Amino acid sequence: MRIFVALLFLGVANAAPQGFPPCRMLFQMYDMSPNLNETIAHAIHSMTVQGLRLFNSKATVANGIPTVNHNLQSVEKVLPYAPDDPISHDFASSAMNILDKILSNIGQPNDGLGPNWSSVERIAHNFHMWDLWLRTRVVYNEITLAPPREELCNCLLDTAGNGILLAVEWVADHYKSGTPITLLNRPIPKLTDAATWAVWKDRLLHYYTERALKDAATYLYCATKDF
Repeated sequence: MRIFVALLFLGVANAAPQGFPPCRMLFQMYDMSPNLNETIAHAIHSMTVQGLRLFNSKATVANGIPTVNHNLQSVEKVLPYAPDDPISHDFASSAMNILDKILSNIGQPNDGLGPNWSSVERIAHNFHMWDLWLRTRVVYNEITLAPPREELCNCLLDTAGNGILLAVEWVADHYKSGTPITLLNRPIPKLTDAATWAVWKDRLLHYYTERALKDAATYLYCATKDF
């Protein structure tokens, strides 16, 4: 991840239009993480239209948010948008309908995770992402009361220049060989019992800090405000 942070600052130092503060300065002014490309990429790498509608009910596939291609066999490893991925309504609760979605796609080449994840790992990942988006929405709602400057949004939405796209590509690459539940590049044990869940839980909570949530919420505010 250190290479992501280095590229982030090299890439954005002069990214702002002439007359405006450079992106790095804006990130510091808004107290965003020095590794915001990591925190934001984690929050959006498996985003869908359905997830985006937590933030803006008008969301469609015309959203411009880079995500890991659900079809990992495709040569296009990252899509330039969050895809439409409908959830059934066969069950009464959203939890059961999400579980139905996960289990109904096991063994399919386009479930977005690849062959290395067990059924319980797929469930943990999917529910974690929905949980993180719901927690991020709390911070997002606070941001809507005092929106960031448009220059900050321009810097955040330049995902090719600020390292976010590179970080999403890292996730896509590592799905081919393992279960990268974080972008920390640390070994992840197979999720088989309470002890290994303790490791997974600790790693996942890395993205629930106040700053990480603010990074993701600010990006999602900027990305969805004009739908």
